Amino acid sequence: MTIDRGFRFHPLFLWAGTWVYWLFGNGFTRIPRLLFKRSLQREEPVVNTQNAAGGFEYSDARLPDGDARFVFQFVSSAMERGCIAANYVESLGARREGDLWIARTRNVIDGQEMDIRAKVLINAAGPFADDHNALTGEETEHHHLFSKGIHLIVPRITPNPRILTFFADDGRLFFAIPMGVRTCVGTTDTRVESPFAEVTDEDRRFVLDNLNKRLNLDRPLTCADIIAERCGVRPLVVKTRADGNVRDWLHLSRKHEIDVDWAKAHLSIFGGKLTGCINVGDEVSGIVARLGIALPHRESLWYGEPHPSVREEYLRQARRMNLDGHTSPESIESLSGRLWRRHGQQALDLLAEIREDPR
Repeated sequence: MTIDRGFRFHPLFLWAGTWVYWLFGNGFTRIPRLLFKRSLQREEPVVNTQNAAGGFEYSDARLPDGDARFVFQFVSSAMERGCIAANYVESLGARREGDLWIARTRNVIDGQEMDIRAKVLINAAGPFADDHNALTGEETEHHHLFSKGIHLIVPRITPNPRILTFFADDGRLFFAIPMGVRTCVGTTDTRVESPFAEVTDEDRRFVLDNLNKRLNLDRPLTCADIIAERCGVRPLVVKTRADGNVRDWLHLSRKHEIDVDWAKAHLSIFGGKLTGCINVGDEVSGIVARLGIALPHRESLWYGEPHPSVREEYLRQARRMNLDGHTSPESIESLSGRLWRRHGQQALDLLAEIREDPR
């Protein structure tokens, strides 16, 4: 993290904040380090320290295989416990009949429609939560506003594995995140009216200008250097207001809210971030239990890594098979490590298939 001169907080104040953050994490990561200007120049020459007051280094958690794999682990672990997960199925709305919800759904691949009955209906549609409540006729205390965020994938800007963090011209945190031989840079924070957002030329200029201003590159990055783009919206929670005005747009909370219609057994989840999904799930489970619905696996550990002994057994079998002998020369990771990281306990099943057919 690099702090420019004249920033609204002194680097020492922010460094003290990283210690609080470290203590909240029970000291699990490395101790935060205060970095003076010379230290920044020595440890990360690519950072432009001409206007720097100083900086610091702190550690955080990460998802080693990305958000998609993390989410799929939730889906697969739920299916192992009896959940039915249906992809490519659209909800056309729901109605309440007696003690049940009747949700009308459509298979978007073949167009077939079907009804799904449930004792409780949980609207976890993210930025589309308001749209689904409109289909269902639910009125809620909270609603969504949308903040568009984009990231650009560019060639690797430094061989060092650390994330580079700055404050962009609009005061928001700005990141350059290592991704193998690439770097992911961003983000923006732009209010939009629809979840269907796109990357604009203005977005690209904002990201590249902020990056070029804060780095010592052989040549400035241009749009021609963009390898790929990512774009999405943050669903931000607001309470219903008669005038529809929102103050302090950039300071709206990313926290979640859950509106409950106790009479109809209907839950609506607003806002939140992926990093808080376990807390949201526990809160939802508690509400459903209060509605009188028995949850057979509520007290079990239904997320996270399997028991260490499972991984040890997997590694023993992988060594016996010389699995890493099949690792591609271009790979920066052993095959045994890659399969475990991507598939967890199911990697044991993959070993059996590889023994049958090493190809």
